[in-house]
Amino acid sequence: MKLSKNKKKQVEGINFEKTYTIDEGVQILKDTKFVKFDESVDIALNTSIDTKQSDQNVRGSFVPPHGLGKKVEIAVFASGKNAEEASSLGVKHVGGEDLVSILEKNIDVDVIIATPDMMSVVSKIAKILGPKGMMPNPKTGTVTNDVKTTITNINKGLVAYKNDKAGTIHASIGRISFDNTKLSENISGFVEEVKKNKPTNVKGNYVNSVYISSSMGVGIKVSF
Repeated sequence: MKLSKNKKKQVEGINFEKTYTIDEGVQILKDTKFVKFDESVDIALNTSIDTKQSDQNVRGSFVPPHGLGKKVEIAVFASGKNAEEASSLGVKHVGGEDLVSILEKNIDVDVIIATPDMMSVVSKIAKILGPKGMMPNPKTGTVTNDVKTTITNINKGLVAYKNDKAGTIHASIGRISFDNTKLSENISGFVEEVKKNKPTNVKGNYVNSVYISSSMGVGIKVSF
């Protein structure tokens, strides 16, 4: 594949056969940055799970110690006190059937929360939310009766994660402008979170490799 001038310069000096420490990997991402905008820093964990086995699929949520560095737009399916709490925390999209009508036309939010009693309402747009990975789920903490705490965690930078069909877990874990230490701690914290969430039926190695990258950068293999 023909590389652009910036890409050629970006990959100079990187040994793609080497496994770097997380601190080294973060520094490489910063040293090879060539765009002006504040890129997100992403992580990919390649696992040995068998995704055809339902009890081996991995899903969960994690609040990075230093947040994600971006504003998250939230929609909340709730009524009564929960709806009032959501509105008091600055959530613009709060409701039930009326919210279904809004989201059917345009999903301009990043996360959707629902109280358990509202899931029958949310299910009316499951075919829209499911493929986008936005369907509320108890395992990611987005189906809850504690709406206030969930919104607070999301605003802190809650990361909802799950494996793809290949068994890889992807997540955004911060911004390139973050201090090196904060990025490293977000990354190592996420890796430890996923490792703790190892399915009981997975024997032997669980996480095979970990890669970090920036929005416009290359993947750097890091130790875990």
